[in-house]
Amino acid sequence: MFSTSKVGSLFFTRRDEQDVELSLPLYSSAHENRSSGFLAAENVQVPIPRSPSPRPPEVRISRPATPLSQFSPPLPQIVRRSWRISWQTALLIILVIYTFFTLLKGTPYQSAETEIVAEYDGGPPRTDITHLIVVAGHAIWMGGNTLGEDESEWTLLPYQHGLAKTFKAHIMTGTKMARESENSLLVFTGGETRSFAGPASEAQSYWSLAYLSKLIEPNSSLFNRSTTEEFARDSYENLLFSICRFHEYTSNYPTKLTVVGFEFKRERFKTEHRAAIRFPSDKFRYIGIDNTDDPEQLAGFVKGEKEGLLKQYKDDPHGCTDPELKDKRKGRNPFRTRHGYEVTCPELRGLMRWCMSDNAIEDGKTQQYPGDLPWSKGIE
Repeated sequence: MFSTSKVGSLFFTRRDEQDVELSLPLYSSAHENRSSGFLAAENVQVPIPRSPSPRPPEVRISRPATPLSQFSPPLPQIVRRSWRISWQTALLIILVIYTFFTLLKGTPYQSAETEIVAEYDGGPPRTDITHLIVVAGHAIWMGGNTLGEDESEWTLLPYQHGLAKTFKAHIMTGTKMARESENSLLVFTGGETRSFAGPASEAQSYWSLAYLSKLIEPNSSLFNRSTTEEFARDSYENLLFSICRFHEYTSNYPTKLTVVGFEFKRERFKTEHRAAIRFPSDKFRYIGIDNTDDPEQLAGFVKGEKEGLLKQYKDDPHGCTDPELKDKRKGRNPFRTRHGYEVTCPELRGLMRWCMSDNAIEDGKTQQYPGDLPWSKGIE
């Protein structure tokens, strides 16, 4: 056993060697102050600190350090994935993209055109009609009791006086031919060319004159085989636009074409315009009727044709560069009407846009349209 002195010496030796705050809390009696955690000297009053607030003083108890990982979930780890795909997946993606663009390429513009045409279509197309008969307009009949015999009923330019009866002769000839050919479509062609006549077309006035003159009887076969083309501004468009109108009405292109007009314009139509659109010569017919009551007037027309428009169309078959031809077209459209034949006749779109092509003009001259046409494939 150890003596008391030895225990005391051991205790004080530990107090000297260690920090006082780490010493063990020993109490010598029940009257000692236990709040300090040290041995209190006898008869020494240890003041108790007062809290400035009515709350009791906080007792801070040190807690053992605990690793954060014991209470918190593990942090997510960044996993770097490789974007490499198999060759089978890559091939499948390529096939899907190719199929999508193939379908998209084949449908957008053509399907939109088909929807537009279908929206405006009326009765069934006349697929039984194959012969196109064209009566080219030259003036506008405004109506009257003489049914076109008196030229005061017409809107005439100064050089056209004396031609009223000839205009009606063209109408009579066209209707007669159409009555005799059951597989024909009679088309009166000519736009709203006169500002002083108002928004009335040459074509509509010709049809009205034929109807009121009983050249076209109501409910007759010809009544259902006659129509108008109301956008043409010159003879070239008279021919080309009438073919487009034929296609709108029948859903076909003509296999035979007949034009009724002035005799002095025969070469212009039969040679220049027909060749410009490359319609087969053996399927083309021209019927010319002039005013023979005034030989001097007729001689002037013949001379003007050879020296003027015929020569101009020889040099410029599509009317792309000649300033006079271009100005005449603009001047004959005072009401700014526009056709839709590029939609309804898609096979002729390239021909109608030929003047806007980079290849249309070489060395200042208009070239022949080289593209395929419905009636000229394989024809040189």
